[in-house]
Amino acid sequence: MIKIMRSVHQSWGVVTLSAGVVAGCILGMVLRINYFANPWWLFAVVGIFGLMYLKPKYLTVGVCLIAGMVLAFFRISAVLSSDTEVKLGVDVGTEQLVEGARDWFSERIDSALPEREAKLGMSYLLGMKSGIDKKLLENLRAVGLTHIVVASGAHLSILVEIARKIFGRISRFSGLLFSVLFVLFFMCMVGWTPSILRAGVMAILTLLAWRTGRKIAPWRLILMVMAFTLVLNPLFLTDIGWLLSFASYAGIMLIGPGLTRFFYGEKKPGSVASVVLTTVAATLMTLPITLYYFGQVSLISVVANLLILPTLPYAMGLVFLAGVFAGVPGLSVVVGFLAEKLLDFHILVVEWFGSMEQFLIKIEPYEPRVFLLYLVVLVPMGWMVAKKVLHFQKSYANMK
Repeated sequence: MIKIMRSVHQSWGVVTLSAGVVAGCILGMVLRINYFANPWWLFAVVGIFGLMYLKPKYLTVGVCLIAGMVLAFFRISAVLSSDTEVKLGVDVGTEQLVEGARDWFSERIDSALPEREAKLGMSYLLGMKSGIDKKLLENLRAVGLTHIVVASGAHLSILVEIARKIFGRISRFSGLLFSVLFVLFFMCMVGWTPSILRAGVMAILTLLAWRTGRKIAPWRLILMVMAFTLVLNPLFLTDIGWLLSFASYAGIMLIGPGLTRFFYGEKKPGSVASVVLTTVAATLMTLPITLYYFGQVSLISVVANLLILPTLPYAMGLVFLAGVFAGVPGLSVVVGFLAEKLLDFHILVVEWFGSMEQFLIKIEPYEPRVFLLYLVVLVPMGWMVAKKVLHFQKSYANMK
């Protein structure tokens, strides 16, 4: 496993195969390609034979790219020709067991906290936002904080970091084992939603890279996980949770470092500045998607995120302890009081900022032109990449 992990993420064949899957899914969903009704495979065969005339170093990359597109076309054909919706999950017995454990723990949290705070706390821990009142959900959407009440990569990262810090002191393998178990347990408890599937697969790959002493380039990781999830279900392309999950992660990992270097150079920003830059980076990448589906975005979402995100791990921890110690004399009162006050603070921030409609930008939803905003982000990024490639080529030529 370690040897595979050390080589797979560096293979251009794997990268181009993943790129082929993603491109094939996008093309297939747009054109509604059905292999069983149209001979699209002929184009792949012609393309492979055409690559024979190219240089050998391009042949492998081209074949992998076409193979990925063919795989995507087959999956889309299977989905389009099927009368049943593709679902991911566990067997019925396990699912009932998980749902029973989830309901039991949510009842304990209900008994330890007031109703409104309990529902918000359960959404933090278990992604159960159905119990949150409509007004609070609207305010969360207005200030761009809907991601904190659905199980997401942020929540999973918190759990992984806790497990790695605690068990990593024993050994590197213990840190890996318990972190992966935490990830799988969290995914089972929350459910196999597209966003949590993305977060779980990325977390496990990152942990394996950490165990082997390697780092995976963020763009490679995004591409590989995107391809993996789309092979499981190409319909994820139309799921807003999946889109926002990848967009926010791409913003944090790809745009965030660039913003940090622009404002701080080689210096490391403080905790407050780091949260601000991370929020801005994620907002830039998710802005077109949010405008397209919801038709509004808040100009003060950065401030709201700055006030809530640093305390989110403590809120999750206190809500969890409130459920654990529910009914225990003394401890239940202390933990419940602390959890309630912190959740009250979150509700106060959301409602206060959500009431400031003068900071809302509103447009008609489902307007495709909003995706042109990505040019503002992608063109500078492309320019930076091109400069790095040119610099590398010049350095390589000088070495010769």
